[in-house]
Amino acid sequence: MRDCAVTPDDYAALLAAREAGALSTRVRSLISALGLTSAAQVEELLDAMADWRHGCDPWLSVWGVKFGLDGGLEAGATEEPYACDHTFAGTLTWEPDALVEAVEAVVRRGWRVGTHAYGDRAVRVLLDVYERVLERHPGLPAGTLVMEHGGLAGPEQRARAVALGIPVTLQQPLLHDTAEVELGFWGPERVARLFPARGWLDQGALVAAGSDFPVGRFGAMRSVWGMTTRQTVIGVQGPEHAISYDEAVALHTTQAARLLGEEHLRGSLTPGRLADLTIWDRDPVHCPADALRDLDPTHTLIGGRPVTAAPAGTR
Repeated sequence: MRDCAVTPDDYAALLAAREAGALSTRVRSLISALGLTSAAQVEELLDAMADWRHGCDPWLSVWGVKFGLDGGLEAGATEEPYACDHTFAGTLTWEPDALVEAVEAVVRRGWRVGTHAYGDRAVRVLLDVYERVLERHPGLPAGTLVMEHGGLAGPEQRARAVALGIPVTLQQPLLHDTAEVELGFWGPERVARLFPARGWLDQGALVAAGSDFPVGRFGAMRSVWGMTTRQTVIGVQGPEHAISYDEAVALHTTQAARLLGEEHLRGSLTPGRLADLTIWDRDPVHCPADALRDLDPTHTLIGGRPVTAAPAGTR
């Protein structure tokens, strides 16, 4: 699990669970800088994180710091005004110069950065910020700077992200569950353009997929189903952005491991990697679409040892 909104108190609880042997999944935490507005505040957060470098603990580690650049579906920063209010185009929560300083503070200490950017204006501003950081720190390891969501990223923005080496995370269950609300805010054309997985892949981006739980409903196959069908609570949206089953599974496994920098440890069932796997009562490859949506594993193994065994239909 790559948890993108972990407070310092949350992480202390995770550490206690790790020490007690109570974790039943591997956790990679992004420590939340949401609500912060200056590099000085971020430096204080980084000071608090100083003791959280645990080396190569396969169970629990801090992946980096999470920023938020705009609102979500209710306040994502867009280039054009909202359909429901032509005087409103969403909200940016950072001044670009201040965000550059804050991101630089993080990378100087050797941490990585994930930044929420949902609307197309936020995506543009974030790419400006990341480009400035990369110019000032040309030796940053690949994957240090990540875009979370990239909801309305258009072809030019996607090409720019790829040229800069910026990976993106997509959350199809978020679109599925909130499409009706977003339709009221943004109108049908923009809702259909959200999370354009086909374009990202065709343009050569490193993409990983997830749920955005608890906003989007959790379930690996629900996410795969959504990426292959583009189905939402108001019907299919943007079918041209659908991808294949194999591609969608890869975004949750091999590509997710690449994003974490752990492809040598996880992501595929091959010798030398951690034996993390799920067992299903039917083959997901051959499930009808509706059955795939609600398919849950019957067992989960971490490191080759069972950690869950649930009756069918439960989590």
